[in-house]
Amino acid sequence: MRITAPYNTGARLPMFTGEQNKDKKYTDPLMNWPVRGLAYTNELGAALSEIAPKVGVLLWFPAMLYFGADIYDKYKNEKTSYDPNAQRGTEQAIFQLLASVVLPTAAVIAGQKTASVMGSMGKTGLTLQTQEEVINFMDEFNSRRHFGKFVNKRQEFKDHFVESFTTKREKLIREHKIKNPIKFLTDAIFTTRHPEAIAMSQKDKVLKFADQNIDSMFKMYDELMSNKKPQEFSYKMWKKFNKLKEKYAKDPDYKTTYLRDASEDIIKKFQKNKMTRAKLLKTVGGFVALGLAIKPIDHFVETVVIKKVVEPNLSNVFNKNEQKA
Repeated sequence: MRITAPYNTGARLPMFTGEQNKDKKYTDPLMNWPVRGLAYTNELGAALSEIAPKVGVLLWFPAMLYFGADIYDKYKNEKTSYDPNAQRGTEQAIFQLLASVVLPTAAVIAGQKTASVMGSMGKTGLTLQTQEEVINFMDEFNSRRHFGKFVNKRQEFKDHFVESFTTKREKLIREHKIKNPIKFLTDAIFTTRHPEAIAMSQKDKVLKFADQNIDSMFKMYDELMSNKKPQEFSYKMWKKFNKLKEKYAKDPDYKTTYLRDASEDIIKKFQKNKMTRAKLLKTVGGFVALGLAIKPIDHFVETVVIKKVVEPNLSNVFNKNEQKA
């Protein structure tokens, strides 16, 4: 959240307090730390939403409290003097809405999407978001099946997947066409799952990516069942697999199928790690875009929106109301 005030309010900029304290500069109480730190939490939340969605949402609350406190403070006080002024409060509300919420969040989302699109420059030709959603769908599909039952029926597994995926994709296309604009906006800000990315991508590229992933998973499964470390696995992941085997072997519910279940579960963890890397890239893209946009956003809102549009129009409105009164 921005903490630079519109030029016309002068509320949060260092100023002289009056004739009695000419040598003392006015300091806005909301500019003092740690209160001042609350002004940035919504931007951090927007940027972190990809890797920590719940934390991302929670970080909006402190910023909203700061938002309300700042508007009320500027409405109530003219620097150090108690002087309620509706126009001043309204201008601050508009300033905070644009410079603290709408535009910074848009910058973060744009940065995340740019980073996601850059993923399409790779071998898959798919955005990072599409790759992530395909892996999510594969995880849901695999949870209803066991690799062991399809060891010698891989093509049958793939056929089932294509059928299920095609049905899901057609449903997403229909839903995306009728999505409410407000829901579209809230989903873009507060959700990290975007299954519509599958519907918006070329089907042949998506199926090719899925087919390669299926082959990779079956290869890893065969190696794990033979107690061999898959080449794709790090030593850390391999250690996790061995711990899972020991855990499941001691559990009566998994004892007879402990190796199969441990192999399937570690493959799921491996797939989730792939998604984490994509999320981190998008998060970095969001932070970079936010860093580049902060000053231009403040300058635009202060000098163009507030000074040239909001202030003149509000002055006319409030002057007319005073004359009527």
